[in-house]
Amino acid sequence: MKLFGRIATITSLLWVVACGGGGGDPGTSSVTGGSGASTVEGTVTVQTYSRASGSDAAVNSFASSDVTVHAKATVKDKSGNGIVNSIITFSEKGSGLLTFSPASATALTNSAGVAEIEVKAATLASLGATQLVATAIVTGKAGTDVTLTGAQNLSISGAVIQDPQAAATAINFTNSVPSDKSIVIAGAGGNGRSEAALLTFTVVDSSGSPLKGVVVDFTAVPAGSVDLSAATGTTNASGQVTATVSSKSLPTSVIIKATIQGRGISTQSDTLTVTTGVATQRGFDLSASKFNLDADLSGDLSTLTVRIVDANGNPVADGVPVVAQADFGRVGTSGRGGCTTVNGACSVEYTVQNPRPADGTPVSVVFSTQTGQGTQISDTLRLWVSSVGGLSLYDPTASASPITALTLTVNDAVTCKFDSVNLLLGTPAGFAAPAGTTITVRSLNDISTPVITDGSPTLDRAANRTRLALSASGKSGSAGGVDKWLFTFNAGPSKTVKTLELSVTVPACP
Repeated sequence: MKLFGRIATITSLLWVVACGGGGGDPGTSSVTGGSGASTVEGTVTVQTYSRASGSDAAVNSFASSDVTVHAKATVKDKSGNGIVNSIITFSEKGSGLLTFSPASATALTNSAGVAEIEVKAATLASLGATQLVATAIVTGKAGTDVTLTGAQNLSISGAVIQDPQAAATAINFTNSVPSDKSIVIAGAGGNGRSEAALLTFTVVDSSGSPLKGVVVDFTAVPAGSVDLSAATGTTNASGQVTATVSSKSLPTSVIIKATIQGRGISTQSDTLTVTTGVATQRGFDLSASKFNLDADLSGDLSTLTVRIVDANGNPVADGVPVVAQADFGRVGTSGRGGCTTVNGACSVEYTVQNPRPADGTPVSVVFSTQTGQGTQISDTLRLWVSSVGGLSLYDPTASASPITALTLTVNDAVTCKFDSVNLLLGTPAGFAAPAGTTITVRSLNDISTPVITDGSPTLDRAANRTRLALSASGKSGSAGGVDKWLFTFNAGPSKTVKTLELSVTVPACP
């Protein structure tokens, strides 16, 4: 009789009805195990639900197009309490009509003994009957593992064809090309510069799945600030639709509003900026690191920089090509006779070499570029290339010929100071000395003491001869006479040095 009673208890546990709310198919529960299985009292029930109508509804059939289906398995002990942290494995006993997410088809029960997993038809063509099985392994009272299973009969019907326009519930801005959401003014395009942007939006249904075939309207805010290639678009299989935006002739900031046609559901893009116009003649600026170069030194160089802004004062876009040409010497490199702008500026090197200009002829370096409308803009930078060997001193009031002699006058008899001397330093044709040329002077006869007070070293960017100022003093009790002043012109290390003597008449000192 005892044996019969135990068998009867086990048998009563092998089939337990699972409630299938909302018309769901009742799941079944069974138990198997080793010698300790007879001491286990527990159940597994399984039920599928669909959110196709917007909220959970228990079902025992669903359409192959329904992506909202999920299954819940509940594990309970004999007292009806949920068994927590039990691993549930879901599987199909049937025709291979189902797929599971996650792909491992496993889930862990929560504090209520419930584990959940997503289920859907393997394909839209998956039709027929199958069985969903949930398996749990729990520990029996005797310490052995016991397997509990529950099952639900399911059927899959044909796909439900939805009106995508009606099924759409949201539209999102998802991508921009270029990624920095900035384009250039019409006509300023080129390598690395775009006059058009592609703004992508994605339409989804209530489950977040993309919808194909949804018509979307586009509008620009402010209106007319940019050109839209099309006022409407239709989503592709990924639920995506793209608005193509082209710039006009003015800088602006704009957003593109995307609205699901007939639904009043809309979103907007991030702010798109239209900036950086074409180069302008008035915004074409040339400069040099050095304007007065040494004709005697092959390789003496200056860095020439061109800066370009558009009509709005913004630097032109990167990649604007600038051509440089020089009538003397060399400009640029063997690979490029010009430069390409970065942040509105670029530089080339000018180098002294043959052919050299004659004294009095400036070097002209012409920079030019072309706008997207075919207009060429250009400007000329002038450099002065002179020879230290050709330098002489000139009287500021009669500078046709270099001076060879000076006469000093007493300014202060007590200290034997003479009037200051002002001269001009430069070439016969009126050019200045190379920038940075130093001038020194000393007395050869030791009758006077000359000192340069201004003009050494020479300054840069001088188109004409430069001023050289000196002071001089005599020696007390000197009878005066004719002195020799030796001037030395030095353009710098490894550069030409020239010396020049002047005959100086020095008055007597008391």
